[in-house]
Amino acid sequence: MVIVLNLEHRVVGIVVDGVSDVLSLTQDQIRPAPEFAVTMSTEYLTGLGALGERMLILVDIEKLLSSEEMALVDTLRSA
Repeated sequence: MVIVLNLEHRVVGIVVDGVSDVLSLTQDQIRPAPEFAVTMSTEYLTGLGALGERMLILVDIEKLLSSEEMALVDTLRSA
């Protein structure tokens, strides 16, 4: 399965094992990302979403894909 993302300057497809839900959250349902211990980075988290009894981790996909760790996308484009 491929998820297609429209990012700032490109369209990217990401291969995933599966998708369980596609959700829309209101601002009231989103809380700031917590500060974890030094051993865990929250750099790519935008917050936590609350949906009933469910707690969702919200990830900034655009920031993650443009990071040094994921620079493979830009490397492949310039090859």
